[in-house]
Amino acid sequence: MPISLVCSTCGRSYQLKEEYAGRKVRCPGCQEVQLVPAVTPAEGFEESWETDDGLHPAFNRDRFLLRQKLMTIDARYVVTDEQQRPILFVERPSHVLKSLGVALLAGIVAIVGLSLGFLAGITIGEAMGNQVIGAILAVTFLALGIGFAFALGIRLSPRRHIHFYSDESRSERLLDVLQDQKWAPITATYTVLTPDGQFLCRMEKNYLYNFFRKRWLVKDAEGRRILIAREDSLILSLLRRFLGPMFGMLRTNFVLMTPASAADGQERPIGEFNRKLTLFDRYVLDLSRDRGRAFDRRMAVALGVLLDTGEHR
Repeated sequence: MPISLVCSTCGRSYQLKEEYAGRKVRCPGCQEVQLVPAVTPAEGFEESWETDDGLHPAFNRDRFLLRQKLMTIDARYVVTDEQQRPILFVERPSHVLKSLGVALLAGIVAIVGLSLGFLAGITIGEAMGNQVIGAILAVTFLALGIGFAFALGIRLSPRRHIHFYSDESRSERLLDVLQDQKWAPITATYTVLTPDGQFLCRMEKNYLYNFFRKRWLVKDAEGRRILIAREDSLILSLLRRFLGPMFGMLRTNFVLMTPASAADGQERPIGEFNRKLTLFDRYVLDLSRDRGRAFDRRMAVALGVLLDTGEHR
């Protein structure tokens, strides 16, 4: 049952989930920290409350359920608790119209460049009386035209950032995951920030390594590894490369590991990110092994979304 609480400083009244019983919370009105009493009958829940560590209560848990919304142009996710109650709304805009405009412009530039390049090469070759040189110049100009059109498309294309909100109204932004590069042929990186721009971590994947077994690294501001997310099995990952998902039977799951410590040189599991056996994209992010909550749950949820949308699953 919800807990009814009246701030002793400003007199504002609120209702909280009973999981906050006996804990300290901060009043959104006067910012005074006070102790939540025992459970009393009440109705409603004020999700904008902050816990005493400053984190939004949506991140105050060990298990998160992610569900991707269907029939939407943008990538959208609803994150719920174990009782299927929504706690977060995630959106990654596709910028469809702008992307189509950029693709159309790049296509026009490519066609014009190819035509002019080919004609220029042939014309120069005829002027020199050497068809071989003309053919070489034509091929060179063609390559330059394609390269210029490709570079222009990358330059004008929008980055696809990921935004986390407290609900679908998007009135309260809680987290941002910024795509660092528009085109990353080898290593893609994403920067996780708080709404006020505070750096939390950087996440990266290497496409060459991922050919054999998918892996994401979470790093701090100094580039040190905080966490490693790796496909649960090398054998299963190789089977997925050759056989595909097999109608969901070979689901791509990840284990979350702390880096090898200097003491024993061993990686230690703290959680899992598993796709449920359903027709649609539903995932469970389980960090129950991290009993001390050493790994920031904001980073964990950001990683969970990237393990789906960042892998184009």
